[in-house]
Amino acid sequence: MADTIQGKLKEAGDSISEAAKKVGNRVSEKAEEAKDWAKEKLHKAQNKADEVSDQAQNKADQADADAKAKSGDCGCN
Repeated sequence: MADTIQGKLKEAGDSISEAAKKVGNRVSEKAEEAKDWAKEKLHKAQNKADEVSDQAQNKADQADADAKAKSGDCGCN
């Protein structure tokens, strides 16, 4: 324990510095977790959009095939 004012101020500064480092590390960890969460949600949304797009394309292809079948155009010629 410091006996002088200068020593006490240095100890206080060291304590504040250490606390600030801990807080900074914790904030950094939480920011990383938030970034990972956002990436995961983005990937899920992209996968869902791709799935819906594929379904729409399949329906369009089926509708086209049905229309050709009804018109008698089988594409055989």
